Amino acid sequence: MSTHNFIVTGGCGFIGGHLTEALLLHEQKVTVVDDMRSGEYKIPHKNVRYIHKDVAEIFPTGQYDAIFHLAATPRVRMSHKSPYHTIKNNLDSTLTVCEWARKLRVPIFFAASSSTKFSDPKSNPYTYSKSVSEEILDLYNRLYRVNYHMLYFYNVYGPREADYGEYSTVIRSFKKCVESGVPLRVFGSGKKERDFTHIYDVIDGILQLLQHKRKPRDVHLGGGKPVSILDVAKAFDHPLVHEFDKPGEAEMTRCDSPFYDTEYDVIKYIKDWKEEFLRETIQEELKKVDDKHAKTV
Repeated sequence: MSTHNFIVTGGCGFIGGHLTEALLLHEQKVTVVDDMRSGEYKIPHKNVRYIHKDVAEIFPTGQYDAIFHLAATPRVRMSHKSPYHTIKNNLDSTLTVCEWARKLRVPIFFAASSSTKFSDPKSNPYTYSKSVSEEILDLYNRLYRVNYHMLYFYNVYGPREADYGEYSTVIRSFKKCVESGVPLRVFGSGKKERDFTHIYDVIDGILQLLQHKRKPRDVHLGGGKPVSILDVAKAFDHPLVHEFDKPGEAEMTRCDSPFYDTEYDVIKYIKDWKEEFLRETIQEELKKVDDKHAKTV
C-alpha cells in the first residue's frame, strides 16, 4: 500500500483505535480527531497526530487523501435516554465532516449503521440520526461531488471493546456480568438475531477496500451468519435472567452481501474468552493463597 494521509474521527475509540493502529502498521499517516468521550486509546507513533476536540469545533489543516468518519454517539438504547444529544452530535459531526471533504476535495468513509437496513429509521433517535446522516452525504455528493462510501458494521466485538455501562454492546455487557459474578441479562426471549463481526475482520475488510481501484458505495463488513442473543448468552456458560424487552431494535440484522470473507466465529471467541478468564481467576486466587502463606511464615 502506497503512503497516504488520512483523517480518522473517533480514532481513540474501539473501531477507530484499531483502524489507526492498522494504518500506522502499513506506514500510513493519520490525523485523529477525538474529544475522548468514548475512548482514550492512543498510539505513540511518529506518523500520528492527535487533536482532542469535538469534530464540529475544528477544521484540519494540511493535505489529506481521505476521511474516515467514525465518531458518533452510539447505541440504540442510549439514544432513547438522550435523544437530543444523540441526534445533535451525530448530525453536527456529519455536516462538519462533509464540509471538510468539500473544501479538502477528499472522499469520506462513513461509519453507517446496519440498524438503518433492518428497522424503521424513526424507531429510535440513533437510527434516525444515522439515516439522516446518509441523506446529508448524498446531498453533498449530488451538489458538491463529495465522494463517499458507506461502511456498514455489524455488532463489532473483540479486544478493547468499548464499555458504555448499561448501554454497552451485548458481548461487552455479558463479559462484565461474568467478571462481576452476576447473572447475564437477556432482554425478551433472547431470540433476536445479530450478525456479529470480530474487530480484526472489520479492519481487514477496510484495508482490502483501500486497495480496490473501483470501490463500491455500500461496503458491508459482516459475515452473514446471524446468531441469537440467547445462543450468545449460553456460550458464556453462566447463569442468566430474562428481562422485559426494549423497544426500537430490529428482530434480526444480517449481512446479506459481505464485502469479504470473515474469519472469526463469535461462539468460539466467547468460549475461548471464558476459558482464559477462568484460568486467570484461578491464578489470581492461587497467588492470594501464596501471599497469605508467605506472610504467616
